[in-house]
Amino acid sequence: MSTSLQAPSCALPPHLASWRSLVSRSIAAWDNLATTDQTIYKSTYLPKCVLEECHSLDDFFKQNGKPQVFWFFQQRSAFMSQERMKKWSRNELDDYILLPASPGFVSRRDCFFVSHFWQTQEDPDPDGEYLRLHQAELEPQAWSYIWVDWTCMPQSPRLPREQVYFRRCLGTMSGIIRNCGFIYFYPPFKPRLWILYEITEFALTSSGEIAITPDIKLFLQHMDEMVTIGVQPTLAKHGYCCSFDHDRQYLTSWLELLVLLRRLDFDVDRVRRIMDTVTWLKSSHVFNYLGASVAELNMFEGTLVLDGERHTFTPFPQ
Repeated sequence: MSTSLQAPSCALPPHLASWRSLVSRSIAAWDNLATTDQTIYKSTYLPKCVLEECHSLDDFFKQNGKPQVFWFFQQRSAFMSQERMKKWSRNELDDYILLPASPGFVSRRDCFFVSHFWQTQEDPDPDGEYLRLHQAELEPQAWSYIWVDWTCMPQSPRLPREQVYFRRCLGTMSGIIRNCGFIYFYPPFKPRLWILYEITEFALTSSGEIAITPDIKLFLQHMDEMVTIGVQPTLAKHGYCCSFDHDRQYLTSWLELLVLLRRLDFDVDRVRRIMDTVTWLKSSHVFNYLGASVAELNMFEGTLVLDGERHTFTPFPQ
């Protein structure tokens, strides 16, 4: 006769229990997240309804056709205790919280974005060298959640539904960079387009100056150069590279729009409002009321009309 204890018939399988725990933990945390702009109305009703309809991770990925997107953020305890950056895994859901990709849920008080090089295609930091630098820098600071692409998005090989989710995350990643704290440690300079974009997105949507460290100095110089001579001439001059053509097209559009807004001398609040609209609404025609001015932005045609004057940038790929 066996003496092993049998689980109650009502016990959930481990993967479903982990998913249910993730949903409960996430919803419970949303009300405690900081909102730095008091004019932002953070509504939890819709994301809560969407998430509670998902009874498993597979159900979650089936929601890809719905407008509400959620980001996986790694919890502080998981990030600080690991010896190497973990690859995203459906078996590690206890490490995460889900934050709605909507205004008001991600702030620099609670969250960090990690900008990093990929040392190899198989693993961005195979020896954990840069992870240890980030852990040492972040340990004395107060924060709760962190976003690393390797850890927080499904990686290759991806199931078809995971691939759709991955592309949607890339499409809203600007909202993470713009609203999180920004941390980086880079190796000696290499002209990586993703790194230039991440730095530019953060720098041109932030008040104050970024501290100029040796590993970021050239990127900041090239950002200023883009404002002076243009994005594509700067990328060509310094040989900026990107692994995928679609990403290059997408990042070029983002950079040209950011540079255009800087050239038009919009203040940071206006830039953030426009970029938030582009990120969250993904509308082909967007109207922004900027004080006494009216701006009409068509991201898929690459036009910004401000007080009747037409400005152009590379259209966003659809």
